[in-house]
Amino acid sequence: MPLFAQSFIAPGGRISDYSGPLIVDSFPIQVNGLSGHLGDGFGLGKVCITIIHPRVSDIKVELQSPDGSTIWLTNRNGGAEARDYYQACFRMNGFSGYIHQANPPFVNGEYIPDGRMSFLNNGQNPNGTWWLRIRDLREGETGTLNSFTLHFEEGDYSDEKQRPCNENYPEACQCPGLTDSCDLLPDFIILESFTRSQIKEYPFDHPYYGGQLRFAATIANVGDGPMETRGSDRWYCGEDEVVRNSLCADGEYARQELTQRIYHLADGELSWEDRSAGFNYYDDKPGHDHFHVDDWVEFRLVKEEDGNLKKTLIAEGRKVSYCLFDTGICNNLDSLCTWQGQVFGEKNLPNYGFGHYASCNAEQQGISVGGYDTYGMLYEGQFLQLPEDLPSGEYWLEIEIDPLQLFYEKDRSNNLFRMPVLIQYQEK
Repeated sequence: MPLFAQSFIAPGGRISDYSGPLIVDSFPIQVNGLSGHLGDGFGLGKVCITIIHPRVSDIKVELQSPDGSTIWLTNRNGGAEARDYYQACFRMNGFSGYIHQANPPFVNGEYIPDGRMSFLNNGQNPNGTWWLRIRDLREGETGTLNSFTLHFEEGDYSDEKQRPCNENYPEACQCPGLTDSCDLLPDFIILESFTRSQIKEYPFDHPYYGGQLRFAATIANVGDGPMETRGSDRWYCGEDEVVRNSLCADGEYARQELTQRIYHLADGELSWEDRSAGFNYYDDKPGHDHFHVDDWVEFRLVKEEDGNLKKTLIAEGRKVSYCLFDTGICNNLDSLCTWQGQVFGEKNLPNYGFGHYASCNAEQQGISVGGYDTYGMLYEGQFLQLPEDLPSGEYWLEIEIDPLQLFYEKDRSNNLFRMPVLIQYQEK
């Protein structure tokens, strides 16, 4: 049977207001009559939604395929005042740009989603039940999914630009400097364009974010190997070993001892070593419901004086834990993955695509070579609480990756991102 373009449309329904972290509204759509496998010259080209909601920054929208793979279409985007997605479509190379960088209204555009559509175009049979899953993550407003559409078509739906280095094809892997043997180490950087486009100071009388400086943080891996964590199945409350999913005395879930998998290349063969590297734990805060790697980033606001010779700490956030997986992948066609003027992508990352991390679970999570992991401005923990009576003026925002130096990487000198921030004092 020949492949051809075909669309499937389904009605929606009411979107429940937030009343707990596990509440999700699921809307099915049945796909049948398609031949072939997704990604092999034929794939899910775009997804379109119409959601009527007075505050779309409350909601997270995911698409799940018949084989259980899930990606984020949009997660708490648009800022605190944005409303509605009206025939807003999501495509791998959407002409309207990244949804997290787009400005509302979200009407009749084609956006690049918060997740990678290649994780759905993964060779699976497209026939079966697909699900659109919507979570409202802040109480006070309700909305409606009017309809959603899946559009399948011929085309290249892989975002891998070359035959990737991986465990099954080690001949494609390269050591830096083309030496015969090496450790293939990750290298973490903050992608500054995400933070610069998503940062906002909220007044003290704001009903939800009073006195907060909120900002996005996106971490890319521009190294020679993946950032990969593995669970040990050893769980602790403090120093006491417990069973998985135990609730500790402080009300938090038990933490699992992690290892970092380090890949070694020698004479065209790959091996690996697992080394101790911190902990992860189950995070049940709104919008999460998955496992986070502990102490992944730290945020600071500082004031520089005396010609930048004196630095005073103004505000410090807790060390924030992240769920590590590929929400996107760098390419050389835009300037998104830039550090100190260098753009990273398939052309200058020899082991581009090494790793495959579509979700974050207890057993394995990470960031592939050339992949990046995004936490938006309105995500849990993405803020600094400003001191009352803080004078107006220029300060510096600092975001540091792996502040406890728990993970082994190629270069630590680029783990600290700094940018000037103009604070405008607003009386409480």
